[in-house]
Amino acid sequence: MIRNRRRNENLLPVAKIVLFSFLILILGTGGLYYVNAKNEVHRFGEQKKQLEREIIATANRDEMILARIAMLSSYESLRKRQQQEKEAFAKLVPVNDAALVRIPSGALRESAPGIVPDGRAGDVQAVSNIQAVR
Repeated sequence: MIRNRRRNENLLPVAKIVLFSFLILILGTGGLYYVNAKNEVHRFGEQKKQLEREIIATANRDEMILARIAMLSSYESLRKRQQQEKEAFAKLVPVNDAALVRIPSGALRESAPGIVPDGRAGDVQAVSNIQAVR
């Protein structure tokens, strides 16, 4: 009696098909992750460029504002504005030499060491004479 010997074998190699489909799935997932990671790198690079542009624009705007403040707070500008609006400002009085106090930096260093910020000799330093209100 002749028996069919293929009876115990599968007609399709299921184990190989499952193995190769799993490998293809793993490789496909890795490829998609790689593409997604590259896209994120490019997207974050564009965001970084945009933020750097904003920082530069803000720094430029700050410089323009500081220049405008310096221009508007100059003596000439304040004098012109005081002439235009007589009651809006206090009277501008020029400071004469008798009201200025000049302290040589060496004398300040001897009396209070550590107060002179950079210790350059011969610098004229501003001194405030704020008097207490009585």
